[in-house]
Amino acid sequence: MLPLVIVIFILYAWFCIQVLLNLRYKLPLAANFLLFMAVEVILTNKLTISGYNLKLFEINKDIPHFIALILDNDFTVTFILLAFANVFLTSPKTSIRIGITVYAFLLQLLLGMELSWNHVLIYKNWSYLNESLMILLVMAYTLLWGKIFQRMASKEGWIR
Repeated sequence: MLPLVIVIFILYAWFCIQVLLNLRYKLPLAANFLLFMAVEVILTNKLTISGYNLKLFEINKDIPHFIALILDNDFTVTFILLAFANVFLTSPKTSIRIGITVYAFLLQLLLGMELSWNHVLIYKNWSYLNESLMILLVMAYTLLWGKIFQRMASKEGWIR
């Protein structure tokens, strides 16, 4: 039987993947693939630098907790950011852009709290203010690279 912490993060990952797959408007597949890789690079480096180098939090090394962290970092947050970039960059309505921004920010903040509550990450010199600022920086990074890949797709003629 799977430990509860893994089940929780599998459900979050499944939900976030479903949200991305069911979007009406999306960036071209090649742009999404490149954006996926760019997001993975920044998320892995964020975790490594803030956790190991700066020692702002400690990663629980128990296998179920570590698997939950991998699910969160490599699937859940990545697909939240992909959905955010896809909707933000392809939607003509400001209200939809605001809605996806709030969704992406709050869900990532909730996931950060879940990691703390389930003792996957043990915060030392890290706070929810730090978490919020990091989320905003990663969202801005995602939009920047999404816009670059969207321009590349339009110039190169990458069409679904």
